[in-house]
Order: sequence, then structure tokens, then C-alpha cells
Amino acid sequence: MIAIAFALEFESAVFAAKHDRRLRVSTWLLGAMGAGTAAMLTKRLAQNRPELVISAGFAGGLQPGLAVGDLVLGVNYSDSTLAGHLKLGPHWHRGNVLTVPAIVEKCVDKRRLGEESGCLVADMETEHLARVCAEHQVPMISVRCISDALEDDMPVPADVLLNPQTCRPDPMGLFRHLITSPSSVVGFNALLKNAKTAQIGISDGLREVLPQLLHLV
Repeated sequence: MIAIAFALEFESAVFAAKHDRRLRVSTWLLGAMGAGTAAMLTKRLAQNRPELVISAGFAGGLQPGLAVGDLVLGVNYSDSTLAGHLKLGPHWHRGNVLTVPAIVEKCVDKRRLGEESGCLVADMETEHLARVCAEHQVPMISVRCISDALEDDMPVPADVLLNPQTCRPDPMGLFRHLITSPSSVVGFNALLKNAKTAQIGISDGLREVLPQLLHLV
């Protein structure tokens, strides 16, 4: 069995709707962000030990030329044998994933992180999930879809966009921000459109690699 671990439900929405339940694949919603995903994955692995964990979700682009909807195979956190056998389409990139403690809101900070690390994208979970998988001797593959490109600033503060405690948007905080900063409305609408693109992208990417991985594990 392959377990696909998503941190948040909205990342998995399109994949869950299209997933063929006849496959030996289980979708695990961890319901946490950042380092908190480690404890949730540990609990899951104590209950059920898959042959492979796929860490899946969104990420911010750190390098020029990467577009919203592009897919990244995080080679630094992926089983090298399995990753080496995957045949990937034109929207895929192979490269490193940088795990950071919080959403990177500003283009200037993404650019700096990209230059310093050489990584293609930044997320908040992959390193933590890889550590848990290594401790349990379960191979992992990292699959990320870009939800905001290098040039994109977040139009809404990260803690309003996703409350760290609930892992959901703060409706009143979001309303206040958009009312008091009307110039952010256009950016927020673009953010929603990009999120939908990333939902479709991660779903299509997983459906592309799953048949290959099911033959490999």
C-alpha cells in the first residue's frame, strides 16, 4: 500500500475527488502544518505501515522560470532508487526542496532563499515527514506543486490566510484585511486562482506517478 500524506485538506481536494479507490493507495490528511505534521505521521505509521509514503502538497517557487502548476520531485527527500525509475512529463522538475518554518510571504525573501540554498521550492513539511519516514524505515517520495511563483508576493498575511492553530483561513481577519487594504483584493483573487491550479496540478502529477510507483514497491 502507498500512503499519500497531505498536510491540509484543500491541497488534496481535487485528487481525493478523482482518486480511483481500487488502487492500493490511501490518502492521509495530517491536519497540521509545519513541524506538527511529524507527530501526526508518527501516529499514522503506528497504525498502518505502508510500503511507501508520498509527501504531497503545495510549495512556493524559489527559482525563476518555475510557474504556478509546475511539479517538483524533491530529490533530496526522495528514495533515490524509486525516484530514478520515474518517467516524468514536461511540467516536472527534479531538484531540492527547502523546508522552512513559515510561509514565505515576500518575493525578495523567496529570491534570497533560492540563491542561498539552490533549492527549487520551499514548503513547511517535507523535511519533518522525511525524518519520521527514516526513523520508521519507510521509503518516501516528495511531490510538490507550485502554488506561488518566485515573483508572487502573498496578498494576505500568512497567519490570516492560514491560522496556525486551526490550519484554516481566519474569516474575520481575512475580511478585515481586504476591507482595510482594498488593493490586496486583486492579489487575493489571483491567489485563489493559483490555488485551484495547484490543486489540479498535484492531482494530475500524482495520477501520473502512482501507476509507476505501484509497480515498483
